[in-house]
Amino acid sequence: MKQRLLLLYKLNRIDRELNELHSLKGDIPARIEELTKQKTELEAKIAELQNKLVEVTEGEEFVLNENESLTKKIDKNDNTLRAGNVKSNEEYNALAREIEDGYEKIQKNEIILDQEYKGKKDEINAKILVEQEKLGEIDVDLAENNNELNELNKQTAEEVNELQKQRDELTAQISPEDIEYYDRINKVRFGEAVAVVRKNSCLGCYSSIPPQRSIEIRTANKFFNCENCGRILIAEEIITEANA
Repeated sequence: MKQRLLLLYKLNRIDRELNELHSLKGDIPARIEELTKQKTELEAKIAELQNKLVEVTEGEEFVLNENESLTKKIDKNDNTLRAGNVKSNEEYNALAREIEDGYEKIQKNEIILDQEYKGKKDEINAKILVEQEKLGEIDVDLAENNNELNELNKQTAEEVNELQKQRDELTAQISPEDIEYYDRINKVRFGEAVAVVRKNSCLGCYSSIPPQRSIEIRTANKFFNCENCGRILIAEEIITEANA
C-alpha cells in the first residue's frame, strides 16, 4: 500500500509541474477559444447576408430581364405600327395599348429597382462590410494570440515532453483502479490530488488531523482522504523513508 501511495505522490508531483508549465500560457488558450467562436459566428452571419444578397440580386435580374423583354416587344410593336402593317383599327388599338402597358410596366419596374432592390443591396452590402471589418480585427487578434501561444509552446515543449514521458512510465506501474481513483480527485482539486501530512496537518488545506488518524495514515494500511479537502493523504515519514 505504501508503494501505491508513493506512486500516486510521484504522479501528483509530475502533474503539478505540468500544470505550472500550462499556467505560463495564462488566459491565452481561453482567448483563442473565444476569438475562434466569435470568428465562426461572424463567418456564419456574413454567409447569411451574402445569401440574402444573392436572393435580392436574382430578383433584380428578373426585373431587369423583364424590362429588356418589354422594351424589345415595344420596339417590335412600334415598328409594326410605323410600317403600317396593321389590318384594322382594332389591331392598331390593341398594339397601341400593349405599347402603353409596356411603358407603364417598365416605369413601375424602374421604381421597384431604384427604391427596393437598390436600397436592399446597398443595405446588405453595408452590413457585410461592417461584419468583414469585425472579422478582420478578430483575425488579427487571433493570429497574435496563436503566435504568442506557439512561442510559449516552443519554450516549454522539451520540458513538457520529458515530464509526459515520465508520467507515461509512471502510470504504467499504477493499477487502473488507482489511476481512476486519482483522476477523479485530481479533476476536483485542479491537479492537486495528493497532500502530505506533516505534524498532524494536511498540507493541502492546512486543516488539523486527529493524532490517532495521523498514526493510521503513517501506517498506510489503506487510502485515507482529508475530511476537509478530500485529497489523498500520505505521511511525510513515508516519503522520507522512500528517499533515504
